[in-house]
Amino acid sequence: MTTLAERVTRARDAKGWSQSELARQVSLRRTALGKSAVKQQSINQLEAGGVDSPRYLIELADALDVEVGWLAGYEAEPESGTKTDIVRSRTQVVEAPLISWVAAGELADTSDPYTTGDAETWIPIAYRHSNLIALSVRGGSMDQVATEGSVIIVDLNDRSLVDGRHYVFRHEGRATFKTYRRGPPERLEPRSSDPDYLPIYPDDGVEVVGRVVQKVEDI
Repeated sequence: MTTLAERVTRARDAKGWSQSELARQVSLRRTALGKSAVKQQSINQLEAGGVDSPRYLIELADALDVEVGWLAGYEAEPESGTKTDIVRSRTQVVEAPLISWVAAGELADTSDPYTTGDAETWIPIAYRHSNLIALSVRGGSMDQVATEGSVIIVDLNDRSLVDGRHYVFRHEGRATFKTYRRGPPERLEPRSSDPDYLPIYPDDGVEVVGRVVQKVEDI
């Protein structure tokens, strides 16, 4: 299980709720905001560890009476370390703008936060700072990491290249989501079930937009 999955299960058990009841409580909060309801199957998949950060994270934390940061795994366990403890955290909730891949490709020239008003929507994320963007994944070149249609969260502050980590790069004027491989030779590697996707070998060095730190999927 992921930390998120474990903590959701613990907080739900502390409430004495079934997965169906938790789904109902989350749905009440979402429909009041004009958002879609959540099914019991979604809670089941979440607790199985299949999702890093659901779109309904804030409503989920509210329903469970826990802080978002603790639920998402950014806060440590209490000193007693018992399984029944529910931690209150100070991790901030920030909103990452969901932008286009074209706009993302333009961000390699600057370390400033994305502040323009062109975002399609804003996605709440429990994170350490607000210099983030969200991108909807296109194609299957990284489907072993994030499937097409899922949303990745990119930390624009983190451009230090580490072998094996996932980043959004700018290559030939476009943003591309790949795994960095130091080499030799240095390359941007796909993680795909389709063997037709091939590594990119940048001739003029690597331009980094930011590191991919979370995946958000509707389930």
